[in-house]
Amino acid sequence: MKEQGIFLNRLGDMLQNGFSIADAIDFLGRVDQKYYTHRMLMKLQNGIPIHEILSEEQFDKKACAQMFFAEKHGNIALAFKEAGNYLVKRDNERRTILKLLQYPLILIGILILILFMLKTLLLTQFANLYSSMDYQPSLFIRFFTQFMEKGPFYVTIFSGNVFLIILLSSVFFSKRTTIEKAEMIARIPVIRTYSRLLNSQFLARECSFLLHSGLSINEVLECMAQQHYRPLVKNIAELIRKDLTLGYSFSYSLSKFSFYDPQLFIVIQHGEKNGRLDQELQYYSRFCLGQIEEKMEKVFKVLQPLMFSMIGLLVLAVYMSIMLPMFDMMNSI
Repeated sequence: MKEQGIFLNRLGDMLQNGFSIADAIDFLGRVDQKYYTHRMLMKLQNGIPIHEILSEEQFDKKACAQMFFAEKHGNIALAFKEAGNYLVKRDNERRTILKLLQYPLILIGILILILFMLKTLLLTQFANLYSSMDYQPSLFIRFFTQFMEKGPFYVTIFSGNVFLIILLSSVFFSKRTTIEKAEMIARIPVIRTYSRLLNSQFLARECSFLLHSGLSINEVLECMAQQHYRPLVKNIAELIRKDLTLGYSFSYSLSKFSFYDPQLFIVIQHGEKNGRLDQELQYYSRFCLGQIEEKMEKVFKVLQPLMFSMIGLLVLAVYMSIMLPMFDMMNSI
């Protein structure tokens, strides 16, 4: 994904400096020796649109959608750069999350292995020792002994239940329409705000560029309904076009969907009144992008110490389940 982002970003830079798309792709293919640039050039020569070429080369669907709209509004260089920046940021976020989870998951795996070993080797020795000494451990010690004995079983049951829930949810989710899926995601407290901002940012940005190119609202929606890279945007555009024929406003029709940020409706209403809808949507899309980045930073800042705190508690529990019985027996001697 990062490689795709860098490639698109460089294409945008070269287009802004006067290169044609074909010349830019040819140059980047010679410099970076990308295996797909030759195929892209051949397809360009055959008259295939750039958004279809990117899709066939397995580029990100959002980037393909941005290029589809860019061919309508004409700001192709900027679309390349923004699509490239988006892919680079997404790759960085993915890598950050993987780094964040990698170390704690390894520690959890080691702790589970230790619990299995303690259950197999140590608990039997403790039980024999208690029996030979006719010793009755305290309630506190019995709790930690039970934790050490039943811990692997509880972890296995919990993991199995989580896997089963994910499997059933994916089956249930796959049978829903695109709009129903978006509505369901918008009800999940943890990711609701992030999902709304992402949907609103994309819609506002593409609408602003298309409106700025001189298209009417109805023409913008028609353009969005023609693409297939973002099924949600396609379905929403089709429904809103029907509402417009019935006399409803763009802002009113959009407000019926819970997976868009409520501020988007206010921005559209204000822009419809003062005739600067394209500019206000452009500023709003930048605002959404800033909010998304800010919220992701907050999530990373909270998630990392939380994960390590949980690991620390598990380590402490294992340590106490080993040491406390020994200290308790020593005190009873």
